[in-house]
Amino acid sequence: MLDAKGQRIVAECRKILGSTIPKLMAGLFEQLDDTLYEKADKSDSNTLQTSFFDAMRVLRKERVQIDREFLDQLLRVYDHYWQTGEVLIVQRTLDQLNHESEMALLDNEELEDSLAITNMISKAENRYSKECYAMSQRFTYLLQGGNQQQAVHELNPLEPAVVCNAFQTAMNDIPVELPVKLIVYKIFEKHFIHFLGGLYDEVNLLLGKAGIIPNLTPRVRRNPVAPAVERGSTGRETAQPETQLTADNTHRRDETASGTDRMQGEVFATLQQLLGLRRATMSDSLLASSLITTGASGLPLPAVDTGELLGALSALQQSNVLILPQADGQTLNPKVLKAQLADDLLKRESGEVSRSLGDADNDTIDVITMLFEFILEDFSLPDAMKALLSRLQIPMLKVAIIDKSFFSKKLHPARRLLNNLAQAAVGWNESSDRESDTLYQKIESVIKRIMNDFHDDPQLFAELDEEFSDWWEQEQRGAEVAEQRTNQVTRGKEQLRSAKQIVSEALNSRLKKLEVVPEAVMELLEDGWKDVLLLNYLRQGPESDEWSDSLAIVDRLLWSVQPKIEYSERQELLRNIPELLRNLRERLNSISFDQHKMARLFKELQNCHIGCLRGGDANTAKGPGTAPAKSVQISFPDSQLMSGSSSLLTEELTEPEVAEQDEFTQQAESLEVGDWLEIDDGVNKSRVKLSWKSNMSNIYIFVNRKGMKCLELTLQGLANRLREGTVKVVELPAAPIMDRALDAMLTALKKTDPSSVTV
Repeated sequence: MLDAKGQRIVAECRKILGSTIPKLMAGLFEQLDDTLYEKADKSDSNTLQTSFFDAMRVLRKERVQIDREFLDQLLRVYDHYWQTGEVLIVQRTLDQLNHESEMALLDNEELEDSLAITNMISKAENRYSKECYAMSQRFTYLLQGGNQQQAVHELNPLEPAVVCNAFQTAMNDIPVELPVKLIVYKIFEKHFIHFLGGLYDEVNLLLGKAGIIPNLTPRVRRNPVAPAVERGSTGRETAQPETQLTADNTHRRDETASGTDRMQGEVFATLQQLLGLRRATMSDSLLASSLITTGASGLPLPAVDTGELLGALSALQQSNVLILPQADGQTLNPKVLKAQLADDLLKRESGEVSRSLGDADNDTIDVITMLFEFILEDFSLPDAMKALLSRLQIPMLKVAIIDKSFFSKKLHPARRLLNNLAQAAVGWNESSDRESDTLYQKIESVIKRIMNDFHDDPQLFAELDEEFSDWWEQEQRGAEVAEQRTNQVTRGKEQLRSAKQIVSEALNSRLKKLEVVPEAVMELLEDGWKDVLLLNYLRQGPESDEWSDSLAIVDRLLWSVQPKIEYSERQELLRNIPELLRNLRERLNSISFDQHKMARLFKELQNCHIGCLRGGDANTAKGPGTAPAKSVQISFPDSQLMSGSSSLLTEELTEPEVAEQDEFTQQAESLEVGDWLEIDDGVNKSRVKLSWKSNMSNIYIFVNRKGMKCLELTLQGLANRLREGTVKVVELPAAPIMDRALDAMLTALKKTDPSSVTV
């Protein structure tokens, strides 16, 4: 239970929340009105323009309701936390959303809505991780009566997830279309979430001044404050940075460091321990040579301080070695860069080693060197993309020297950016024209920006990651639309093949029961009725009355041209002929059957019916106008519906290949939609993604990263290419590339003496 002081502090924080949120929302709606008006003004059609103006009116009308519901939801979560210690929120991950989508638990609009909120939460959590951790520490401390030894709550009632979900709830019942709602979310992210850090700063400042863990975490920047909040803050003290972090105290460990800081220190300490064991067994390696600490005289060498090391790294970062693009996909060798740094920083002009690196800096350099060695050996990346990403070694080294959480924090901005760049690069084709390839140009521009602008503030990586993620999201949306169109056409062709086969089997199975069939009937079925059946099957389906009726007409037609010996049969035929001809004519007209041909066939059919009415038997019915039924087969090459090359009916039925059963066939069969392949034609290497595969015809459709169809193979054709080695499966582990590289490095280091180190 909170004591009187705790209740007062909680009430003051609640007051800050209640006064700041309406001001942020006011700024949001100002921007939203302008944005929707601009969208309407630039609309290409009156319909689209009207929809934007209607949305503006709805949002203006519902603004008070949105404001009230949003703030009420936030305050409910806040108050519930102080009563129970729980945060009322269900935060779904991208994996959970994908699973729910695959299980059809979400429709497309719900998925789009949830994805937008989830992505917004992810970006905000990355941006405000330090501020949120500080609030969680302090709120837990306050909630548990000043006991700092208790476990820290993972969530606090002001988390970005709480804020974003509260806004989503407030927008749920607003009658606007999904595209407009996504625009609202984007404006909310840009003009509300962007200034959320100012609220966090103010809450942390209040708690710190009240004596709630006052010296919790050093800060290097102050979050921006929304103009609307600044205008309303006259005379009120605003949040200032708690402590300024300098190069000199970057590596000092505060006795009051948080649990996260201790964990980060333990990760780096483990790496140092493993490196020490590794060096002991590799005395001639670059790892060992970098540990020179004594000169020729045997006296200790002076150490390079961290500030000078960062300066030398910045100079190397700006050199032509890193700025200029690498020819033919050549990567920057991490060991060569390290040797260059040693020459620039540690040696005199005579080549004699005059200084040494401190243990922590030296270990950091070695860790980054090994990490990039593993990254540049990763098969998931095309060589040209490896060349681009290799230029980030020096910037990443500087980040690791400045901030040791780089090694333990999976959502560190620099790690997140590198992971996202690597993930986007997977589907890039080396045969592409780099000057016009948007992905290559975008990744190169991000790296150039880092080369030119990164000095000592890791926030640049967060900004670039947000910018790149937004751009990549738009690229993915375009690719998904193109891929959906490709799959739709492919599924249509597959359905067409299946429908043709079913129609052919339905007609041929009936013909095989007859001894003979008049040529007029065969021509009518072959040239027209099979198309009637095909359209019935495709449009209405095999369970429809239209499909059943059309097959019943075939049965009556075939019965009508068989000899009628009994008087009752001749009378039945005479009664049914008018209805039979009417049904035939109506359905043939529905496919625009040739009228002259129909008249001729009906005349010949009339002669057949006259012969049957005269009581002729099967033997007398045989003649030049009949053919053995068992020798004919209905097929589709001469379909009346083939109006041109664009017709779906131009796709011929093909017999499935018999696959040779071996490991390569099994590998082809095990491929899942979304898997990537690398194709080597002897000149270029290209990457394609499995977009669709048929369980019926064993056809595999592959698309490039833009969602455009670029390859179609049968199961056996794919197995043959795998067998020849011209196609390889690109293994894409679930873990991001930085995590994989770190795990691989730890595994390699542990092999030095696995019994002596535990992680």
